[in-house]
Amino acid sequence: MIKPIIMIGSGGHASVLADILLQQEYTLLAAISPDKGNSPLFKNIQHFDSDDDILQFSPDEVKLVNGLGSLPNQNLRNEIFDYFSQLGYQFETVISRDAIVSPYSSIAAGAQVLTGAIIQTGAMIGSNSIVNSGAIVEHNCHIGIHNHIAPGATICGGVHTGAHVHIGTGANVIQSVSIGKHSVVAAGATVTKDMPDNSIAYGYRSKIEIRS
Repeated sequence: MIKPIIMIGSGGHASVLADILLQQEYTLLAAISPDKGNSPLFKNIQHFDSDDDILQFSPDEVKLVNGLGSLPNQNLRNEIFDYFSQLGYQFETVISRDAIVSPYSSIAAGAQVLTGAIIQTGAMIGSNSIVNSGAIVEHNCHIGIHNHIAPGATICGGVHTGAHVHIGTGANVIQSVSIGKHSVVAAGATVTKDMPDNSIAYGYRSKIEIRS
């Protein structure tokens, strides 16, 4: 039985996820957001103002979808996922029908793979991570939890990322590179060497700085 969905958020990212889910004939039961947003996708469903309103629903009755967007140094999305997971709620894994996902890859619970993304054989995508529109994760990559692979980014084979990594729009990471936790690859950057924890890479030849 497919459980109805409660969407956390009602902004742009939530709207993209709702569109994917409705095309796959999920039932959107409610959206949780301080404001209702402008998307027609949420017009005819219940709206609640507070995350605590989720608690009126049993974890056995519903699944959650994390509709909050992901930006560097913003932790609310990850905190929401961890909080409700600890309370026993499950987050639905969202995979667009228009993504190409190898049956020999692994997509963890709560991960999101959006339209046009490609996940190759042997790749592993961590929980609550986003592989956004048109991003490519090549063979045998290990993408950590709470990552965001932004639209159009390319992750070549054998790359490993730690937790809380952001790979910016149009960035490129060459094969076999390791990226430490809480690191950021700026939009359009090309990473050619390993990145330590808490670092940022920018520019074509991956100038790397350690963040304090």
